[in-house]
Amino acid sequence: MLIKKVVIATFILTAVACHKDESSAASTTSGTGAASAAAAAPKDKTVDLAPLPLTVKMPADETAMAMDMSMGGNKSVSVSYDAVNAGFNVSEPTQKSFAELKKEYKGDTILFPFKKWVKEGDTSAVEEFTNEGKTGYMAISWKQVGGKSYVCKSNGLSGLKAPEDADKVLALCDTLAPK
Repeated sequence: MLIKKVVIATFILTAVACHKDESSAASTTSGTGAASAAAAAPKDKTVDLAPLPLTVKMPADETAMAMDMSMGGNKSVSVSYDAVNAGFNVSEPTQKSFAELKKEYKGDTILFPFKKWVKEGDTSAVEEFTNEGKTGYMAISWKQVGGKSYVCKSNGLSGLKAPEDADKVLALCDTLAPK
């Protein structure tokens, strides 16, 4: 019984001490204003895309995992992350033009049956497709990094749920940089 009282007393004292430390920390930081808020703001983190000679910037609060998906001599890296519950893939330099790449996607009648381009630019596009009666979206981006062309596209056999999710992927593709 004595041991039980000691354990409970220790727990209470620890809780009070922790609360006191949090309260004093909050009161000392509350007076510093915008400077402390800016300092506390999370910064982007760099994710290595090995074996490609690239990195990508991800939001600091994002859990991102890069995985080598290279096959048959073609280098490719997939990055999964939480923001759209999917991810994206970056493939090694290609010799095709972006117009040729879009033509391939437009001609797909099996995996991602093309419906229409929701968004088109000189180096990026968002495709809407329907598969088994369900609509999905795919982001495709053509990036020049270090004089080489890379394809960055969203992952997932079901596609992305909304064009806005595709925009999030395209924004991340815009952060590709050489190591």
